[in-house]
Amino acid sequence: MPSFVEQDRPAPILLQNLTLPDPAICGESELYLHRDSGVSLDLDTGRMHLLEGGTAEFDGYMTLFNLGIWTRACHLGGLALRLGGKGLVALQVTRERVAGDAEILVETLVTLAPEGILVDLTQALAGTPGTGLQEMDGLLKLRLVAQEKAVLTGGAYLATDTRAARDVSLAVAITTFRREAEVAATAARMAAFLDRESERLGARVHLHVIDNGGTATVPSHPHVSRIENPNLGGAGGFARGLALAQDGGFSHCLFMDDDASFQMENLTRTIAFLRLARSDRAAVSGAMVSEACKWRMWENGSVFHQVCRPQFVGTDLREPEEVAEMELAAARPKPPGFYAGWWFFAFPVAETRAYPFPFFVRGDDISFSLAHEFDTVTLSGVVSFQEDFSAKESPLTLYLDLRNHLHQHLVHPGLEIGPMGTIKVAMRFILRSVIRMHYDSAEAQLEAWEDVIRGPGFFAENADMSVRRPQISALARDEAWREVPPQGPGEPARPGAIKTQLMKFTLNGHLIPFWPRLGGETAIPARQRGLIWPIWGQRAARFYDGTGRRGYEVRHDKARFMRILHRATALALRWRRAYPELRDAHRKGYAEMATRPFWEARFVPADTATRAAAE
Repeated sequence: MPSFVEQDRPAPILLQNLTLPDPAICGESELYLHRDSGVSLDLDTGRMHLLEGGTAEFDGYMTLFNLGIWTRACHLGGLALRLGGKGLVALQVTRERVAGDAEILVETLVTLAPEGILVDLTQALAGTPGTGLQEMDGLLKLRLVAQEKAVLTGGAYLATDTRAARDVSLAVAITTFRREAEVAATAARMAAFLDRESERLGARVHLHVIDNGGTATVPSHPHVSRIENPNLGGAGGFARGLALAQDGGFSHCLFMDDDASFQMENLTRTIAFLRLARSDRAAVSGAMVSEACKWRMWENGSVFHQVCRPQFVGTDLREPEEVAEMELAAARPKPPGFYAGWWFFAFPVAETRAYPFPFFVRGDDISFSLAHEFDTVTLSGVVSFQEDFSAKESPLTLYLDLRNHLHQHLVHPGLEIGPMGTIKVAMRFILRSVIRMHYDSAEAQLEAWEDVIRGPGFFAENADMSVRRPQISALARDEAWREVPPQGPGEPARPGAIKTQLMKFTLNGHLIPFWPRLGGETAIPARQRGLIWPIWGQRAARFYDGTGRRGYEVRHDKARFMRILHRATALALRWRRAYPELRDAHRKGYAEMATRPFWEARFVPADTATRAAAE
């Protein structure tokens, strides 16, 4: 049987709320809970109304409690569930150690009260009083069945033994370039959240908006500052944010993208985790979900080795069993090469050994994680919703991708794969573009390879990319988006195994004579633009956006293919000959450039008022 105590139990720490959907961020209710027709949500007031017999299960990605992550990484001496509302409900708390197979921990009737009650879960989990919760596994989920008409006004998991909690202060850095509306909305929401919840958070929080475009506006608020910065890309903006965190005496820094939308619950869970973390190197990596498909995981952490390997991509967050499999796996030790994307990454300032490398964008987050030995976790429900990488793909982004991939393998000893290994990385990138008839992209990738061969001085001289960026962007001729005749609905059919193998061996017809007469033509939606299979067997392809009115067309071109292949072969030979000297030079350059002095020489000093607000 659970024990019930008053809500004023000394110094609990709120770990995570039973969050409800926010239509402005994500209205997919099945990410939060599953309910029958006897349950309705009032999202304006944050209340749940239950008719007699109405059943709600808090088993979604946003509301389950990952016992494995919290007990292994945190000092969790006691755990309780707080429920507020009115009416009699049957409460069931289950623990799921294998996806789809749950054991009942607590099953009882609860009379909800406006001031809230606490249901102690510690003894049910630990078995022996006073032992605390250590190295446990499984996921906690809860089920409510109304025994009469009832209302739930709130619910949360709390840490009840907080003697081991540490002091945490968080400097939040958002780097922005001319995304005025998005940044203003995020800053306003965060300011309102801090006004409402700062005492309960138990941490000092300050938002620094690093304005690389000089156009951002933020609310006048004691915990929000705008810092004007030259356009040094995400790398330079976040370097500025890290410097402000160090100067302000903050224990932790949080990097966030300017186009990321998220519920403020992200901050609640992140700060609670950092306060209770066992390791001084504890860090939190937020997941990312595409704005275009808010029920599908895009990336819940990623692993870098030769290519980026997003973790749990495609997981259907509406399906409890798929979510359980992902979360149970996420509680295990992270694989080598794990890194955190900077759409949401919180880390300890004192453990920082290197600054971002001047990639401008793309790869700075990978390099930063690889340069540090953070104990990084992902927390269920800590997620950003934003435009995914396939929507942003262009010759410029692919130039930046290949450039950083080659650089990572040169400078990080644990990624050493030698000259032939790195040549394979470059050729894989280029051939992928060629196979998809994206010759503009392939030519941009050749430029990336050439620029890495130029040595570390190239990165120092092009930290703002003001010269190189327009040069690379100008390569987008066939791949430039433009108005096109309206495209109706429909998607290409997936080719069979024999056709797929034939296309692989012939590089999608590039090795077959007269392919422009033999291949087909197709139309491909933008969300499938990064895939290869839709283009197998085609001599031409039109890519179109969600409106069907904007797109571009690529066509098979053997002469261009041969020129690209010839140049790639020449670069490979140069790379192989120069590899030892290049590796040593880039490692030395990294040690000089991933530093505060390098960046401070490029920052525009903040004015007195901005500096005072930041402090």
